[in-house]
Amino acid sequence: MMIMKRMFFTSLALALSAAVISCGSVPKPETPSNQVVSDDDLVVDVAQEPAPLTPEDEEYLRAINNLSADEAVSKDTFEDDKAKILAIIADMKKIMEKEDFNAWLTYISPESIKYYSNPVHIRETQKKLPDKTKQLRGIEDYFKHVFIPARKNSQVTEIRYVSATDVKAVEVKDKGKIITYYQFVKPKDKWLIHIPTL
Repeated sequence: MMIMKRMFFTSLALALSAAVISCGSVPKPETPSNQVVSDDDLVVDVAQEPAPLTPEDEEYLRAINNLSADEAVSKDTFEDDKAKILAIIADMKKIMEKEDFNAWLTYISPESIKYYSNPVHIRETQKKLPDKTKQLRGIEDYFKHVFIPARKNSQVTEIRYVSATDVKAVEVKDKGKIITYYQFVKPKDKWLIHIPTL
């Protein structure tokens, strides 16, 4: 009888050990690295850090920084606008080297032509010139004595949107300082240079 009791307890101990071991060794499904399994087996997504911005992304964000939520400009539109504006500026450099007034007029907005064709505005501009020996008799003199010298050595590198149809072409200096050399408007489907009024 003693042997039977011992066999019964040994069998019971083995059965209980097997049950305990099998309960603890149930494999759990693997969890993706962006998820965490909590104690109550709920899967919780963990936010991944965003990828660092490229220099192109940073420039795009600087370009659209002043736009309202209503005036969204896509990155593709930004790249297209920038390419067109930089091409106009490249043409403008050639035009300024040749002092080709008639070619210059084709890139200027009608409002700017009208404003600087007015003798009153030309006289006001004349008063603000640092070199008082220069005489402005009309818009052609404005082109030669004001427009060209102000932009002759410019190095435009970026654009900044004022609105979806109003853009400043700027040179970025040290510490983020910018110099605006051109302002462009897009009244229809073509970018034109807008000359600020006095």
